[in-house]
Amino acid sequence: MSSAVYLAVAGSIGSGKTTLTRRLEHRLGYRGLYESTAENPYLEDFYADMPRWALPLQLRFLAIRAVQVREASAHGVSIVQDRTCYEDAEIFAAHLHARGDMDDRDWDTYRFVTAPLLDQLPAPDLLVYLHRSPNDCLRQIRERGRDYEQSLPPGYLEELGSRYDDFFAGYERGAKLLVEGEGNDFLHSEQDLDALVAKVADALPQRTLFF
Repeated sequence: MSSAVYLAVAGSIGSGKTTLTRRLEHRLGYRGLYESTAENPYLEDFYADMPRWALPLQLRFLAIRAVQVREASAHGVSIVQDRTCYEDAEIFAAHLHARGDMDDRDWDTYRFVTAPLLDQLPAPDLLVYLHRSPNDCLRQIRERGRDYEQSLPPGYLEELGSRYDDFFAGYERGAKLLVEGEGNDFLHSEQDLDALVAKVADALPQRTLFF
């Protein structure tokens, strides 16, 4: 059995998951796998016209993440991933379909393409869900100032947050850990980070963490 560890950080837009992923990467010495907006040429177009670009955007994000996980698994390296393929399919794409921003035909195509891909991927040893209120996510989105994110439709973050809560509650692919983002400063507080790393170590099933 491989001794490599697969950690994943789940969280809504603006939750701080990328910051947390980077902190865990540096603390644990794992390879960080990140969602690169530069690798998805549909992103700005998507925010301007969601129904037109929802399908290619979501397929591209899922494909990038799937390739990352497969390569890491093939080389036996420990990783911490910024958002999982499951979130792409079960939260973001499903949410776009429910809103009417992905029509039934595109939704059927998306599931037809992605279902066998997801079945072939290894599940994380531990899923860390960074929970943050929609209002606080919106505050952080505004602070980081990405132009294309400022046009998010009203209610989008509330709906997304509800889907994330349901996703985590029903997640059964492996061990999981809930982390409240508000009240924890992982970027500036070593004490907060130490406490989280200890929780991660306790939650990992039959694995060894190297500090």
